[in-house]
Amino acid sequence: MGEFSSRRSSFLSKLGLTANNSLTPLPNYGPQFLLANFVLSYVLTTTRFQKTSYGVDNNMNPRYDLVSPRAEQLVSKGKLTQEQLDQLRRIQAAHSNSMEHYTVFTAAVLCSMVAKLDSGMLNRYATIYTLVRAAYFLVYRQNTTRQAAGVRSVLWWAGNIVCIRLFWFAGKALNAHVL
Repeated sequence: MGEFSSRRSSFLSKLGLTANNSLTPLPNYGPQFLLANFVLSYVLTTTRFQKTSYGVDNNMNPRYDLVSPRAEQLVSKGKLTQEQLDQLRRIQAAHSNSMEHYTVFTAAVLCSMVAKLDSGMLNRYATIYTLVRAAYFLVYRQNTTRQAAGVRSVLWWAGNIVCIRLFWFAGKALNAHVL
């Protein structure tokens, strides 16, 4: 049990979530989280990979692939099933939402860094945000039921709440010395 606890502690300290000892300050991984979430939002959530695997990616006009009448033509010609088209449209919607929400996360992290929030706090919230947004994408991608849509909405709000909390803590820190 002691070895597991030691490995867990080491893993958490490498993530910047806990310190190895009380004298060593935690690293601030805000810029790394911004980069990781940029890749998640702009690269990993794109429809490009799925459309390429289906053989329907039109790089000359990729946004046209999933709109009418082109999308329906892909189904009627047997290049895609309706289920595949529906999933591609969900992936596109999740991708758009991820890019839109990245700006909120960026602002929250930058405010936190300007306010010199505790690095451990920033790293914890950024880790939670990253995991929530990855889960949001996966749930959205597979969403075919009202229950899954509800889970997706909860995850969307969880990402917002993380950002709101970072803004709140940054505001408190910036105004701590104001009379």
